[in-house]
Amino acid sequence: MTEPLSRLPTLSRRTLLAGAAAAGLTAGMPPVRAAGLRWDGEAEIVIVGSGGAGVSAALAARERTKGRIVILEKLGVTGGSTRFSCGYFNAVDPERQRAQGIEDSLERHIADTNASGRGRGDPELVRILCSEALDALHWVEGYGVKYEPFCSQIYGGLFPRSHLPKLSDPQASYIDVLLDACRSRGIEILTSSPVLSLVLNEDGSAAGVVWRDASGTRCTLRASRAVVLASGGFSANAELCRLHDPRLGDLDTTNPAGSTGEVMLAAREAGAYLTGCDWIECIPLHVHYARFAILVERCIFVDQQGRRFVREDDRRDILRDTILSLPSRVGFVIVDHDGFESNPPSFRRELHEGLERQEVYRAQTLEEMAQLLRLPVNNFVETVNRYNGFVRSGRDEDFGRGVESMIHEIRKPPFWACRASMSRHHTMGGVSIDARARVLDWDSKPVGRLYAAGEVAGGVHGASRLGGNAIADVHVFGRIAGREAASEVPA
Repeated sequence: MTEPLSRLPTLSRRTLLAGAAAAGLTAGMPPVRAAGLRWDGEAEIVIVGSGGAGVSAALAARERTKGRIVILEKLGVTGGSTRFSCGYFNAVDPERQRAQGIEDSLERHIADTNASGRGRGDPELVRILCSEALDALHWVEGYGVKYEPFCSQIYGGLFPRSHLPKLSDPQASYIDVLLDACRSRGIEILTSSPVLSLVLNEDGSAAGVVWRDASGTRCTLRASRAVVLASGGFSANAELCRLHDPRLGDLDTTNPAGSTGEVMLAAREAGAYLTGCDWIECIPLHVHYARFAILVERCIFVDQQGRRFVREDDRRDILRDTILSLPSRVGFVIVDHDGFESNPPSFRRELHEGLERQEVYRAQTLEEMAQLLRLPVNNFVETVNRYNGFVRSGRDEDFGRGVESMIHEIRKPPFWACRASMSRHHTMGGVSIDARARVLDWDSKPVGRLYAAGEVAGGVHGASRLGGNAIADVHVFGRIAGREAASEVPA
């Protein structure tokens, strides 16, 4: 069934997170053989997942074929994790960055991506990601997505090159613009339609999928050209995450309940090689306010003694491990009024909702904030004042924070805070792909007519993802997957 547009404004991160912690899937469904199979339907291209990678693949494919394209979405609503992401898009952009006095380069973006990933990303995929990011951003703009005229350094981003979508509707997501573009071009989007397994030809190439429609009926859908996997990661699969990193199994997740990895596991059963599944990224915030400190230039972290304990603009894996090493595995993130106002309207709305639940804190003075958080008052006030002095001097004497991210004092009331307790956020591992987004088998050979993009694919980010690179990833490799799928000769 196609998702009714009227329901989109009523959605919330809290709604889609419901039930995520209970996921425990650790095995994939074996493939079905096409020989003798009775097909219930046929399309040229079948895309699994309606997030950023899926819609980019669909639109790129539509630019090259007029044939039927079907997107199958597991959840009852489209957009996947992209719907509730902050939307920050990393790209070296001479026009926007130079207007702010920021000097960036492709080589620096590559170097930052490799530094964040500890050099474990596939060098070719990293270069493609960074070198094609700006073109992908302009391509997305061509479909109607608008971006603010400035770039920011976001949490774990290492440099100010992140572009923020501009939204007129505070309850919308930029993914809605691309979903509307898909619908207007005749691309079918079926919700409540999970894919159960892949269908393979005798030569091992992808022939289609087995899926379940909204009524619960098991169906088969043939793909005459190709199947594109864009089903996201497995951060909502607590047991699978626990198997790869025992520290993370009892954490919450920022991802929708559908991010359980069964399509990735089904691809493994069909011969795909999985890579990097041990690398699981976390962010240090309550799951419902996971974007509170996305602008690292606006915040500091303090522990339960009211002291800073980490360089806030460091890599996400370092921040994860540092917070998980705290005695209670909990700290606090602090911003002032200007920091709060720098967030998009939808973020601010969520934070106001958090005040009512006493999950977010607001105070007119630093002393009052310390009391709300039950921190030693003198320690906390001294910490904030000391940090403000570092901003004025341009030198962080305690942790060596970079000058690019240390440009705003925390001074203007009211002050805001949120608990910094780790939540599973992004899985770097997935099916192995090549430069053409083709899924690779255990011998590093392409699985015929099978492509993957986005979080279901591994090898792009290495051990830890650079903040802002996920959105670039879904659009860069989604486009590639769609182009390549449309170039396949129909079977």
